[in-house]
Amino acid sequence: MRNLIPVVGLILLSFSACQPKMQTPKGDFTIHAEVEGVDTIIFEKIEANNLLLVDTIFAKNGEFVTANSIEGSAFFILRTPEGEGINLLIEKGEQLEISGQRNDWANNYSIEGSTGSNQILELNHKLNKFEIAIDLIYEEAKEAQKEDFEDIQNRFNSIFEEHSNYLKSFIDANLNSKVAILALFQAIKGENILNLNSDYDYYEKVAMSFQNNWPNSTHTQLLKDVVKMAFAPDFSLLDLNGDSVSLSNYKGKLTLLDFWASWCRPCRAANPKMVELYNRYHKKGLEMISISLDGTPQQTSPKQDWLNAIKEDKLSWTQVSELKGWESEIRNKYAFRSIPFTVLIDTNGRIIGENLPEKFLDSKIAELLNQ
Repeated sequence: MRNLIPVVGLILLSFSACQPKMQTPKGDFTIHAEVEGVDTIIFEKIEANNLLLVDTIFAKNGEFVTANSIEGSAFFILRTPEGEGINLLIEKGEQLEISGQRNDWANNYSIEGSTGSNQILELNHKLNKFEIAIDLIYEEAKEAQKEDFEDIQNRFNSIFEEHSNYLKSFIDANLNSKVAILALFQAIKGENILNLNSDYDYYEKVAMSFQNNWPNSTHTQLLKDVVKMAFAPDFSLLDLNGDSVSLSNYKGKLTLLDFWASWCRPCRAANPKMVELYNRYHKKGLEMISISLDGTPQQTSPKQDWLNAIKEDKLSWTQVSELKGWESEIRNKYAFRSIPFTVLIDTNGRIIGENLPEKFLDSKIAELLNQ
């Protein structure tokens, strides 16, 4: 059951069929809507973690009218009982005129009188075009020959970068509007387009804007929580000698976490490259911690397996493990599903990248150490 919020001064007026247009009641904001094929609209306020029911509005001669109170601005959704609908960002004093059709309502409507709501429409149109372009690339890749992959990848990267730059420019131009958070969290195929690690500065600036302008908003707290996720969770694990090693001890140092196991063939195959990486950059300031997932039920002597692998692969940096295999608690902190898995952490404790390709990881470390 949805929570109800107080509705101050909500008035729904009905007029005879001969009246050409329903009169809109007074309020901090007003909405007049005509949506073909819809006779009932659910009006809800969008909070960071739930929807708050404002009202259920019934059509009169195909029209909907409502007014309500508001402080500043807020996100709302107008939808049918079945879920089809549109998102709105309404500012105090706005008078919205909305028209549309039930068929594909989210992409088939127009709106006047609300700057933020029109910007949402713009973001949606840009996302639709982006998705179409990406889907075409995916379809082409399915039929492509091996020699065409590089060209396809380059075009994919170009399209992705172009849209990412659009979102960044949109955020920069609208930092004093709540609409910036929608650009920040815009996603495709379940993944945010702007990455928390590589685009951290945009997450930070939107979070700061919300903190300064709307400190009591639930979206402000959401942004705070998301920004915290950019920083590597601390842990304390035992090393080869049984001494406790904490990530916090490496604060101020560029640190690479390497999750692996003695039984993991891809991990063992990658270890020579990890040795090269350590030897190349350790004296320049790189620290490494390898966290083993030895200790699976299939292992009869997991600690010995771990020790033998360290010796065989000549791993000379810090080695730690819970010896609990996939049940290791650190998995909950770093949420990886397979190994090998690496996490590059900067001197401020912020995650710079996860599972970066070998060449990119090498160049990124070199870049950070030369700053």
